[in-house]
Amino acid sequence: MSKLRRREALTGLAFVAPVVVGLVVFMAVPLVVSLGYSFTHWNFIAPAPTFVGLDNWIALFNDPRIPIVIWNTVKFILFGTTSFLLFSLLAALLTFIPRRFVGAYRAALFLPYVLSQIAVGIVWRWMFNSQTGPLTLGVELLGIPSPDWLLDPNTAMISIALVTTWQGIGYGMTLYIAGLNSVPEPLIEAARIDGAGPIRRFWSIILPLISPTVFFLLVTSMIGALQLFDPVVAMTSSSAGVSSAGGPSNSTRTIVLYMYNQMFNYNERISGIGYAAAIAWMLAILTFAITAIQFLLGRRFVYYEALVAPTRSERRRAKKRMEALR
Repeated sequence: MSKLRRREALTGLAFVAPVVVGLVVFMAVPLVVSLGYSFTHWNFIAPAPTFVGLDNWIALFNDPRIPIVIWNTVKFILFGTTSFLLFSLLAALLTFIPRRFVGAYRAALFLPYVLSQIAVGIVWRWMFNSQTGPLTLGVELLGIPSPDWLLDPNTAMISIALVTTWQGIGYGMTLYIAGLNSVPEPLIEAARIDGAGPIRRFWSIILPLISPTVFFLLVTSMIGALQLFDPVVAMTSSSAGVSSAGGPSNSTRTIVLYMYNQMFNYNERISGIGYAAAIAWMLAILTFAITAIQFLLGRRFVYYEALVAPTRSERRRAKKRMEALR
């Protein structure tokens, strides 16, 4: 290796080293340590953890509350992730075309995204108040009986999902607008000349071309939904603190909230940092599995052809199709 090449390699390593060290210290080491803790029992009172083998994992699979918190998380994904993707796309379509004050509209929609989730949750908790909340009073003025937004197990998680959607619309809108800007105008114009209406142009041209943006938002919002914590704590906890969050009747207790409860709950035989670490690893495996499935399905529904060169297998399949046509 020449002296210049060696100097370039050392320079590159010097720039990469801080990131690598940060990943090892703040991610790799905690992951290994938490995996080790999942085989121990420790309530922070004993001087050291006690090795218990697979007891935490056996208790995890036998815990009747695990299916409940998983289902609560699934409900949030069904309402929150779906509404986030749809309303963000709608906001992008409405603000995509340059017009007067469109920048102000975009800024107003993006502003909630930069606010603290705890602060947003506290404000919306007041708005959802079943006695004096503005939403309750507004619905009653229309002559419609107002639901007990956060006090009814049937509507509590939906209310939280709507709040997170409201806060994230600006972020999704911004990425959708970037995707819409990448759609070639000649394709839209050609479809318009051929007689395709707005709906046909959207489904046949625009949506396939912005599918990478949709896929990115789907994956990241799904990961965020699996880690839901702050809005639930802000909107459902009482004066007793975080331990009281997740109501009513455990209808909003998510996986991360249950993990937090178990980490600082020493009233049960198996609770503590060891059982919480087992729950954390279950969540990590679940997140990895869902993301892997999304990437597998994304190969069939996400249109990358205009963005990246075809792979060897794609070229081989295209060649076979051409030979068949001959």
